[in-house]
Amino acid sequence: MNRPEDAAEAARMVAFAMARRKAPARSGEYARLVQRFDTEPDFAQMVRMVAKGFDLTVLEVHPLTGLVLGITPETDFAVSVSDLVPQTTDRPLYLLAQLTIAAMVFPRPEDLDDDEHVGRISVRQVDDEVRVLASGIERRLAQTGEDVDPPSGQLGLEGLWRAYLRRNATGKTKTQTDRAPQASTRALVKRAFTHLESHGFVRKVSDEDAGKYVTHVKYRLQIRDQAARDMLQELAELGVAALPTGGEPNHAQHSPDAQPSPDEAAPVNDLFS
Repeated sequence: MNRPEDAAEAARMVAFAMARRKAPARSGEYARLVQRFDTEPDFAQMVRMVAKGFDLTVLEVHPLTGLVLGITPETDFAVSVSDLVPQTTDRPLYLLAQLTIAAMVFPRPEDLDDDEHVGRISVRQVDDEVRVLASGIERRLAQTGEDVDPPSGQLGLEGLWRAYLRRNATGKTKTQTDRAPQASTRALVKRAFTHLESHGFVRKVSDEDAGKYVTHVKYRLQIRDQAARDMLQELAELGVAALPTGGEPNHAQHSPDAQPSPDEAAPVNDLFS
């Protein structure tokens, strides 16, 4: 290996990965670097070290997406929820939308390992799904007499669902205290999709149902390697996702008897780099 030239090529590969909408199919140079990574262990290690220097990790190298990077807590390249959603009260609902999108497009864990799997989903579908589940939890609480919200500042999953239901789906609402406008739930879901689209995770295919999208393999790899399995386990308990039982998929449907973890809030703070 020519160390200075190889170091420059390794840095170039990381730069391709950090640039939005870059893929080996669109760049002969990127495709060549992907091949080098796959066939030259020393070069692959150098790429990993360059990524490490940015406080990033190499999750995978895929022929369609190229180098897939993951974030670490120390990196300056993470996009925080506070950056994306300035309004504090909107952030948990935005995270709930992101988690629901992932769970709906990957309803089974095996979908995360399937290169042929393409999720198709719309803003309206996500919003409707959350509302059905939230209504089921609301009914369960009413039946059991547990009609108590968690303390302010300690928003648990049950409180999160109820906060979602209090928002209008399409129009703006106002708080009871200062009458300040609040974003509709579909606006928050739309914001989640816009974030995913800007990073090349999904592609908008029509304006139907407030926006219809298909997933890119990059999204599957990012979810699989960074957040998905724990997330799917948690959401399966609420009836959002399905997990295999006895080797067969268990398609969880809307279950008002699902038992959420009352002391847990949405666990993701920096979902995507």
